[in-house]
Amino acid sequence: MGDRLPWKAWDNTDTLRTELATWLVRHAPTRLRPQNVPEELLHRIRLRGITGPARREDPYWPHHRY
Repeated sequence: MGDRLPWKAWDNTDTLRTELATWLVRHAPTRLRPQNVPEELLHRIRLRGITGPARREDPYWPHHRY
């Protein structure tokens, strides 16, 4: 659940990461729900749209401390 891309990007890494995360958050849940994916995956996708402390404080963030 890091913010780095899983491959090397030559230019505009921040822009590319932002665009990919935006697409994922907007479109992936709608496409994945009919496939009966685990709720955990949907929460991980949702977390991509949250930044800063709010992401780390979300109860679905890995290693979240209650």
